[in-house]
Amino acid sequence: MRFLLIALMAVIVVVLQGSPASACVEGLAWGMPLEQVHAHLGQAKPIGAQPQVRFEAHDVLLDRLPVSRVTFELSQHKGLQWLAYEFSMDDMTEVLAGLRARHGAPLSTSIEETDHNDQIWVWNTGEDLITAVKRKGNDEQKFLLSYRPSRLDPQTL
Repeated sequence: MRFLLIALMAVIVVVLQGSPASACVEGLAWGMPLEQVHAHLGQAKPIGAQPQVRFEAHDVLLDRLPVSRVTFELSQHKGLQWLAYEFSMDDMTEVLAGLRARHGAPLSTSIEETDHNDQIWVWNTGEDLITAVKRKGNDEQKFLLSYRPSRLDPQTL
């Protein structure tokens, strides 16, 4: 009986402590420092006016799917805060199908303006806010997938 009680207490402690929230792919977690992100994505170079805040990596694989560009943001004190993948338009259907299989049906909408037409899909997993965007502009099409930590647990609504 004592062993069962100790085992139950250990399970409760593990559940209450939780684990780092997965940031879209195995091996990444919110708050992860730059060195660990580099180990997973390869060397990334700083972009923008503030070095050591936003980074970019090219020719990354997400499982076996090629990603032309990964952009991510790190806070010096809070680690990985935001992550975005740019895929080929040819891979859009597979990515959306994978997200739907893993997280269920998304909220979706379209935005039509004179210079571009966007289709947007959104999932809130409780840990991540995932936004997929198909952007069709005058001369180019892009398919982007963005992740950031969710600030609202869907169960509280």
